[in-house]
Amino acid sequence: MNTKRYNILNNLDSAKKTTHRVYANPKPEKTDSTEKTKEHLLRIHKLEKAKAYLENQVEEGKKELAESVAKNNRFLSIVTHDLRSPLCTTIGVFDLLKEGITEGDKLEVEELIDMASNSANNTLSLLDELLAWSVTQNSEKSFNPVKINLNELINDELESFNATTTQKQITITHSIVPNLYITADLQMTKTIFRNLISNAIKFTYTGGKILISATEGKKFVEIEVKDNGTGMSEETQKKLFKVDKFHSLKGTNNEQGTGLGLLFCKEFVGLHGGKIWVESEPGKGSKFKFTLPHYI
Repeated sequence: MNTKRYNILNNLDSAKKTTHRVYANPKPEKTDSTEKTKEHLLRIHKLEKAKAYLENQVEEGKKELAESVAKNNRFLSIVTHDLRSPLCTTIGVFDLLKEGITEGDKLEVEELIDMASNSANNTLSLLDELLAWSVTQNSEKSFNPVKINLNELINDELESFNATTTQKQITITHSIVPNLYITADLQMTKTIFRNLISNAIKFTYTGGKILISATEGKKFVEIEVKDNGTGMSEETQKKLFKVDKFHSLKGTNNEQGTGLGLLFCKEFVGLHGGKIWVESEPGKGSKFKFTLPHYI
């Protein structure tokens, strides 16, 4: 009886030890499972976050593309209109000349020739601006900043406006010192000045004045083209430098313009890391200001 009891007790003790071995330490397995679950959930969270980011990027890309297409379509519409207008004028003039004007109509012939010449020059000016703009679309190859003497550049550019300023009896002066240098693309800088000076002449009355000045800064030179012409309202100023709010007005002598010059100025100035803006009031003239890198 004692032997039988001993065996039973011994078996029970063995069973307890076995049970203890199986169930005594279940925590490590549970911990491993929990950690794997956490890692899995973390990966899912990261993937969902990455997916949301990519979807947002795609939507932004679609929006930017749509805006770019809309602006390009608007731009092409403007260019087409501005190219057609002077060409139609030129063709019309030649049609009148072909009809046969007598020698007694010499004054009329001269007026028609002047009209055709102005139309052709406007077309050429537009094409030059378009060419300059198209080159900037591959800015890595076309952008070539060099050391430029601002005084010499202004003097050279002003010479090209002698005929126009003489016709309107406008005086253009500048106060730029001889030893002021900037770091900029030469062709782009010339285009900026031509557009701003041409714009100032266009909206300045006969006998008016235009002043070009520059202020040196540590990193940039601030350049100003000031006229005492018609000036402009705040509403008009908001439409400048924007393709989608294209705005063109006739000059004081009914001069026509492409209206694209300021758009090119903004793009060219931007490529140099500069800014361009206008300060103006109706009847008090305008100040067009922009910045270009200072060569030190």
